[in-house]
Amino acid sequence: MAIEEALENIGLSRQEAFVYISTLKLGMTKASRIAQKAGLKREAVYYILKQLQEKGFVSEVIKSGVKYYSAVPPQRILGIIEEEKQQKTEAIKEILPDIEALQKIAFIRPQIEIYEGVKGYKTIIAKLVEKKSQEICSYVPEAILHFLPTFSLQFRRKRKEKKIHMRVISEKTNMIKELQKKDKEELREIRFNDKIIKNIKAAYYILPDAVIIIRATEKEQLGIYIREESTAKLQKNIFEQIWKESLR
Repeated sequence: MAIEEALENIGLSRQEAFVYISTLKLGMTKASRIAQKAGLKREAVYYILKQLQEKGFVSEVIKSGVKYYSAVPPQRILGIIEEEKQQKTEAIKEILPDIEALQKIAFIRPQIEIYEGVKGYKTIIAKLVEKKSQEICSYVPEAILHFLPTFSLQFRRKRKEKKIHMRVISEKTNMIKELQKKDKEELREIRFNDKIIKNIKAAYYILPDAVIIIRATEKEQLGIYIREESTAKLQKNIFEQIWKESLR
């Protein structure tokens, strides 16, 4: 690798590299001689020498009113690089909390996932029990509970193990009333609101940061997962109003 290229790799421009090498070869000398050696105009060399001084590659002394320049010893370059690296590290450490705060307020795009088939149905149901000790608010018509009833039992058991509490608005049928009797042991509270649930073909589950919609019959299994916190909060607020109007 050429010396000029190596110096460019550590942060010098091509002209700065030429001027540094020329100064190194000449020893302590005037800017006019450096310009001649580097093949550059003297005015440009004055500017480049100033840049090199700021970077620590060149020093300046004045003798009898005349400026003389000399290049720092090559061994000193390693020290300059280490010092610069340390300064950058300290600067980043200082502003890191502010950068992280900016990331937290950045716009987060909604995440939408669609699941189909029996396998997809089981996958999206599993999303309901991913996080422990949370509350899920839901609208659940009886019809959906008839699909894979054994799997429904497994889901309820898993939810109980993870201490996930559910509030459910459903329709007042014999099956749901029997299910309500086990509310306490299954960490659940069911209320009835036939006006809301009547003719609803899908179940809706409201999580703290997402909404899950599930349709499941022998002919069709479809799950939609929408992760968007403001949408989840809005649906939760609506649920709370309906919850107050629903019968125990």
